[in-house]
Amino acid sequence: MDLKKKLIGLSMRNKVIIVLAIILVITAGYYTMSVRSDSRVTRAFGNMPVGTVDIRNDMGEVVTLSVHIAETNDARQSGFRGVGTQVVNDSVVLYRYLRNTTVSHNTERVRAPLDMAFFDENGEILNVVRAEADSSTRHSAGARVQYRYILASGAGFLERNNISVLGGSQLVVDSISR
Repeated sequence: MDLKKKLIGLSMRNKVIIVLAIILVITAGYYTMSVRSDSRVTRAFGNMPVGTVDIRNDMGEVVTLSVHIAETNDARQSGFRGVGTQVVNDSVVLYRYLRNTTVSHNTERVRAPLDMAFFDENGEILNVVRAEADSSTRHSAGARVQYRYILASGAGFLERNNISVLGGSQLVVDSISR
């Protein structure tokens, strides 16, 4: 009851200041917990189907990877954009095109550096790039080089899994499932 009397006694200006302060605290809490969180997942990322794909690495071993499959224009444009750094480092996205393409990709609004491996329609590896976080630099399989798939994950992923151009790694196209 005492609090109610104190609130009634406040001027309109002070009441507005208190309300704005409360809104600011709530907004800041949301921003730090949701928008900048290392474990943040965007709606586009969360809606990507999850499946598996096999990769034959440089050692000749077949590695089965759990992947988020970006097979729609929206999913391919969104990719890792806005996703928390821990999610980027713990996840793999397989960008899948219906036909060969030369589209280039940038990492604007991606919070962590990425490894990107480009594959042709037969799964042959064409190029590997390291893309810096939040960069407008465009990356592709090469000047006018057509590709069908991109495997993207946090920086260091390809090296840890022995996947490289020189070693002859290959995406096992028939293994893509969801």
